[in-house]
Amino acid sequence: MKRIFFCALSVSMALYQSAVAQPAYSGVMAIPPPPPGYGTGAPPAGYGTTSSVPAYPNALPPSSVSPNVTSPPAYDQYAAAPQPGQVSSVAPQGVSNYGSQPAYGTNGGGSNMINFRYAEVYYRYLAPKHSDLAGASTIGGALSLELSSLFYLKFGASWGSGTDSGGSVGSAAHAKYQFASVQAGAGFHTQLTSRVTFVAEAGMVYASLKAKDSAVSFSDGSVYIRPGLRYTPRDWLELQAGVTVSSADKYDSKILDFTSYFRVMPQFDLGVGGDFGNTTRAFRATMRLRW
Repeated sequence: MKRIFFCALSVSMALYQSAVAQPAYSGVMAIPPPPPGYGTGAPPAGYGTTSSVPAYPNALPPSSVSPNVTSPPAYDQYAAAPQPGQVSSVAPQGVSNYGSQPAYGTNGGGSNMINFRYAEVYYRYLAPKHSDLAGASTIGGALSLELSSLFYLKFGASWGSGTDSGGSVGSAAHAKYQFASVQAGAGFHTQLTSRVTFVAEAGMVYASLKAKDSAVSFSDGSVYIRPGLRYTPRDWLELQAGVTVSSADKYDSKILDFTSYFRVMPQFDLGVGGDFGNTTRAFRATMRLRW
């Protein structure tokens, strides 16, 4: 009996050792063990950190602002969309006013006829209202110098000769009377519209008339003021009108003047006009150079 028991125990131990050494096949391939040292190394640099790429469109890339680049407006993802037809107040980058044309009527040379930097010469036929004097042929000139966008200086002079009512027009050496004037003043101007400019000028004028065989002769110095308008209905046409009031006693104390200038070259004009005073009348033909 004991022999049978020990034999059965020996067989059982042998079967158990065999089962432990070689596990039974269950239908699933066994996974080989990992190689030595697996999982013990350090992770690569930056592994597990947050990505530097923004979550577009909820964020915008940082703007590079420089003196020549306009900073973009702050982005607000909760702001309401603009109404149709609205225009952004931020100018598009890369767009500037370089090369844009100046508004018409600003001071300057070229095709703009209203400026205060010019020189002009004129021929004027002077007709005194005094019955003893006939008309005189007069030549003269004026120079205007602009001081600033509002102020200017003006200088002028004229000289002429004529005869009495019974004679005929001759040379200066044989003239019956001679007439001369000198003027110096300063003015203010301002633009009322793109084509209308207001002018106010004040200064001094000296006029002299020397007659032969006539009692009419005088020398008269006075101060004057002249408000006026300059109007350009066309790019090639300028119209001027003004009223001169002076303290003269023996010469014109009030003169109403009209002049039309026609641009024939970018900086050169021809003009015609008239002066109507209380003692003389005059008609002018003018050449004007602007710069």
